Amino acid sequence: MLIRSAAETRLLVELTAQDLRELDITYEALDYATIETRRVIWTVLDRAGKLLDRTLDPSRRMLIEAAPVPAGGCTLTFTFLTGRYGAGRQTQLHKQSRDALCEFGSAEALLGALAQLAAQEDPPESSLYTQGGRYRLLLSAPAGVGGVCRRLREFSCAESTEPLLRAYTKEHWQLLAAGEDLFK
Repeated sequence: MLIRSAAETRLLVELTAQDLRELDITYEALDYATIETRRVIWTVLDRAGKLLDRTLDPSRRMLIEAAPVPAGGCTLTFTFLTGRYGAGRQTQLHKQSRDALCEFGSAEALLGALAQLAAQEDPPESSLYTQGGRYRLLLSAPAGVGGVCRRLREFSCAESTEPLLRAYTKEHWQLLAAGEDLFK
């Protein structure tokens, strides 16, 4: 577990796959609504407080951002809300998704997006589906697809991380290409 604090209101915690196993949780299971996740957050804040010689109150209002890392761990960024930002707000956990769907209204927009993906050093796993003149690109990356989706917004007319929409697309739309075949 690597703990860094750039400011009094920010804390960065990098958890390895081993750390997650020791904490008895997976990245996918992180959900602040569950007691298991809250236990993990309290444990992490307790360890960080001891290391930094600070009191990190887990009942304090905060925003927690979680992002997966390719090696199987995750990064947790805590922002402790103060003043008017902390008043009346509940603690929130935002997770970056490993999978996403981008929809394109035309072949031209799709080709622009594929050019962006092909230019990446390590493009995400992708599969392309079509139905009624529209195209859906399903993306998957171990480190999350948030950055990829931001780059493709210029071309896509819609995007989603909803698992049911991805499953519906796989079942009801026509597969055109997947993996390396997309970039040939």
